[in-house]
Amino acid sequence: MKKLIEELELPENRQKITALSLDAAFNEMKTKHEAFEQIFADQAEANADLRQMSSASSIRKDLEKNLKSYFNLLTGMKEVSGWELFYSDVNELVKAAKNSSSGKDKESDQPKNE
Repeated sequence: MKKLIEELELPENRQKITALSLDAAFNEMKTKHEAFEQIFADQAEANADLRQMSSASSIRKDLEKNLKSYFNLLTGMKEVSGWELFYSDVNELVKAAKNSSSGKDKESDQPKNE
């Protein structure tokens, strides 16, 4: 498109465009092409930014590893005075989370009675 616009802007072609009363259409085409180029550049920049980010599966893997380490710490500390209540509260939250996620799987696996 750039080459076409460059070619059409040559003096001999500008005279033909003017003679055919296509100045407005040509200017509109140039404006729309410039807008497209800007949008394309913005999208290319956004895509480059996205490539720099970690993937969701990578982030999830790191989160799971860190949560497991945290729960292992809590499990080890449950015998220490003052940690029993905190351990039991977190343990109940973990059990509830496991039951809620496994409950959804069980519901989707069982046929519905109609």
